[in-house]
Amino acid sequence: MAVKKKLDARTAALLALTKIEDEGTFTNLALSDVFANYKLDVRDKGLATEITYGVVTYKLTLDWLIAHITGRPAKKLDRPVLVVLRIGFYQLFYLDRIPAAAIVHTTVELVKKTKKRALAPFVNGVMRGALRQKNKLPWPSRQTDLITYLAITYSHPPWMVRRWLERMTEVETEALLKANNAVPELSLRVNTLRTQRAQLLACLAQDALDVRPSQIVPEGILLTKSGQLTLHPAYQKGLFQLQSESAMLVSRILDPVPGSKVLDACSAPGGKTTHLAALMQNQGEIIALDIFAHRLQLVELNAKRLGVEIIKTKLLDAQLLTPDHFGLFDHILLDVPCSGLGVIRRKPDIKWRRKEEEITDLAQTQKNILAKAAGVLKRGGSLVYSTCTNEPEETTDVIRDFLAKNPQFKLVEISSYLPEKWQKESIDLGFQLYPHLHGVDGFYIAKLQLS
Repeated sequence: MAVKKKLDARTAALLALTKIEDEGTFTNLALSDVFANYKLDVRDKGLATEITYGVVTYKLTLDWLIAHITGRPAKKLDRPVLVVLRIGFYQLFYLDRIPAAAIVHTTVELVKKTKKRALAPFVNGVMRGALRQKNKLPWPSRQTDLITYLAITYSHPPWMVRRWLERMTEVETEALLKANNAVPELSLRVNTLRTQRAQLLACLAQDALDVRPSQIVPEGILLTKSGQLTLHPAYQKGLFQLQSESAMLVSRILDPVPGSKVLDACSAPGGKTTHLAALMQNQGEIIALDIFAHRLQLVELNAKRLGVEIIKTKLLDAQLLTPDHFGLFDHILLDVPCSGLGVIRRKPDIKWRRKEEEITDLAQTQKNILAKAAGVLKRGGSLVYSTCTNEPEETTDVIRDFLAKNPQFKLVEISSYLPEKWQKESIDLGFQLYPHLHGVDGFYIAKLQLS
């Protein structure tokens, strides 16, 4: 076996960010690739992760700062130099535990590891200029241009800021932007087919992991310090699944009973699918659909690791679903494809990849899937529609449109599934979770029943 080359944190971040820029790789996958192919100690892994996610999160702001200091648009700089400067500027403006002199020095040394090593003096000058001007920058004015001020301050595309200001107050919009930039806690779901929460909490605590029970779902555990959880023996033994509290809540609200016939129409990678199986005590049948074979393999791998035996995967677009495929179902889960704007804090890439015009197309796909799924639900059966977004076109508008066209369906009361502190909130056309209000990923959940 070849010996892995050892990397420091900043070089690892440079490799990951270059992969993100050049190949369009998502942040988590880019870091996983670097960590798999190179050797880093625990502290360097932590710093590399912090820098990489920080640069992606604050990319718009960093480029605005770089443009101000260099006097030219960031996109006009050579790509390797721009990535290196983003790494340096992120540390200088967002990390307070690293001495400024060390940041300047390591940034100059980092550019020497690229094909643009001859530009080290330029990078040195830019970093020193940033250090001199750090506390006297001409930030956009909140009073004269609120959208630009919020976009640059919180590093979100102006179109997102505008959308949210149109339906929320300035204070609430700012709170949402701030929450999107906060590092979320990790959460996992106890696999109740193999253990219980108290036992798993004790097991993880023995390994010096900082864990506590979720107050949102009974299977949930929160972690503040975790390490690489997929390498933990408890993960390998199938005792838990990495999953957000919002996502766990979706399956709880569907609430399938043992022996049911269930459809998970957009199942990959299988977190909710295997949760449904656990709620069903591994009794009954779950048909798990997806449009990509490699993603269905993830469902199968998760099911095998967790000891789930009732899932059958099928390669099928839910927009083409008819009763001839699998008959009718007692319960249906529709965790539909969406803009993902509710999970920006976990996937900051979404801010820069998503376009506003895509939301309309996604909403039509969501309506198509819901219409087809409605046709394979048994009378008296229940259907949960969920999205990891906060946009009305993909949430309440879809349900309102569906109910207007399908009076045989009715909304089901779901407050009893929610924590007591949320039960008094308005649940008119489903329940909308927000990071800044609920401390969890942004999700929309509505439950319907066929009369």
